[in-house]
Amino acid sequence: MGRMEGKVAVVTGGGSGIGLAIAERFADDGARVVLVGRRQPRLDAAAARIGRGACGISADVSVEEQVKAAFDHLDRVDLLVTCAGGAVFGAIDVLPPAEWRRLFAGRFFGQLSACHYAVPKMPPGSAIVLCSGIAARAAVNEYAGGAALCGAVNGLGRSLAVELAPRQIRVNVLSPGLIAGTEIENNLRREEMQVFWDDTIAKIPAHRAGTPKDTADAAYFLATCEYVTGVVIDVDGGWTAA
Repeated sequence: MGRMEGKVAVVTGGGSGIGLAIAERFADDGARVVLVGRRQPRLDAAAARIGRGACGISADVSVEEQVKAAFDHLDRVDLLVTCAGGAVFGAIDVLPPAEWRRLFAGRFFGQLSACHYAVPKMPPGSAIVLCSGIAARAAVNEYAGGAALCGAVNGLGRSLAVELAPRQIRVNVLSPGLIAGTEIENNLRREEMQVFWDDTIAKIPAHRAGTPKDTADAAYFLATCEYVTGVVIDVDGGWTAA
C-alpha cells in the first residue's frame, strides 16, 4: 500500500508537463487524482492515461470564480499541487505591464486562490506544494516580472507554512529550472526559444534540461516528508549554484 493510499490529490495544470507527471506519480502511490486545467479534452485524456479513478475539472486558475467552482465539487483535499501557468519575456521598457499582470493573475493569484478554497477542505496531515521557478534566484534576461512572480510565490509558501502549521497542514514550494516537455505557453518565437534554451544549458552544471519526472520526484518528497515545511526546493541541475 502506498503512502498516498486513500488520499485526494488536486493538481492544477495537471493536463500536461510537470503537473501531469506529478499527478501520475501520486496516482501510482495510491492517491485519487483530480486534475484542474483550462482544456477539458486534455484533462480527459490525461485522466484516462492515469486511470485509478482520476478525473478532470475545467477551470482557468486566473479567474477566481472558476477556481471556487472547481473546489466546490470536492468534499476533501489531502494534497494540493499548483502547477498551472505560463511565461512572458520582454524588456522592462518594451513589454506592456499588462502582460506581467496577466502572468501574475494565473501563476500567483491562481495559486493563492487555490489555497484559499482548498484549505477549508484539508484535514490535519494535509500538504500543499506551490510552484515558483528558479528565476527568483538566477538572473534570467528580460524576465524581471517573472523573477518577481517566483519570489512572491516563494514568500507565499513560507508564510503559509507558518500560518497553517497549527492546523497541521504543511506548505512547501517546488522551484523548477529548465524543464523539457512542459508545453508551457510563452511569447518567444521558436528561434528565440532555441537560443534561450542553448544558452541556459551551457550554464547548467548537469549539462541538460530536467524532465517532468525530475520535478515529480521532488514534489513527491515535499508531499510525503512529514518534517519538511516552509522550504523551497530548486530542481535545476545546479543552475542556481553555478
